[in-house]
Amino acid sequence: AGALVRAARSPLGAERAFGALAGRRAGVECASSSVMRFCAREYSSAVRAQMVGWAHASRRGFASDGVKSERSLTEALLEEHAHESAAYEPSETATAGPPAPFELHETKGDAEVTLTRKFGDNDAEEVTVTFIAQEDPYEEDDFDDEDFDIDAEAEDGTTEDDDVDGLNDDEDAITISFNVVVSKTDGSAYLDFDCLTDGEIIEIRHVGFEAFDEVNPVIGTTYSGPNFEDLEESVQDKFHDYLEERGINADLANYIIEAHLDKEQREYTSWLERVAHFVKK
Repeated sequence: AGALVRAARSPLGAERAFGALAGRRAGVECASSSVMRFCAREYSSAVRAQMVGWAHASRRGFASDGVKSERSLTEALLEEHAHESAAYEPSETATAGPPAPFELHETKGDAEVTLTRKFGDNDAEEVTVTFIAQEDPYEEDDFDDEDFDIDAEAEDGTTEDDDVDGLNDDEDAITISFNVVVSKTDGSAYLDFDCLTDGEIIEIRHVGFEAFDEVNPVIGTTYSGPNFEDLEESVQDKFHDYLEERGINADLANYIIEAHLDKEQREYTSWLERVAHFVKK
């Protein structure tokens, strides 16, 4: 997903790539039984498909014509750094920050991004949203199916034929995983949600629960909870409502996508500079 921010090779192109999404997804609910669906009144799927097409076409690469030159590695890295710095413009959504009352926490050089807020009477709960703005160095397209057992399960338990309900209808869709922790501020217990979003839809993949009992601590492996899809649909819907009440909604989904792209781009540009200085010594 991070490659999208380098797909547009000029300030105007960057504006088109990011501006197409900024502020255009407006919280209209289109609920289904198993996923929290939010439709954007003016969002264009064609625009997003074009963005992904740019990403596939350009990938991440140096701004060169592929002809060998006498440049050193340091010079090549610094040239790419200058190009990326000049061409990139963050989207309005990323620049504006997360939807209130969420607060943004990030550190330069750290790909983890955290959003926090208080919720409930006397701020009895803390809601923490976390995602990692890191492009996968080994994309599926980089490998041949014949080199691997394509029916084997991936680490997350899915196979090539599995479909994320509502999210993977478009094979080029951008999908970001993120985590939501709803904890009691007294530290007694928390709910842990593993989620996915494409900027419009939020899907819960798993819900875990942890309680701390100093008198009778759990010895061994704590039960992690059932498969979310095995829960009754009415229970699934109520979990989605529970998150929505705490601000995990369409506006936040849109921001997560934009902030992920922005953070990954900024870290990539910083990486180019730091590596150039390293190899120069």
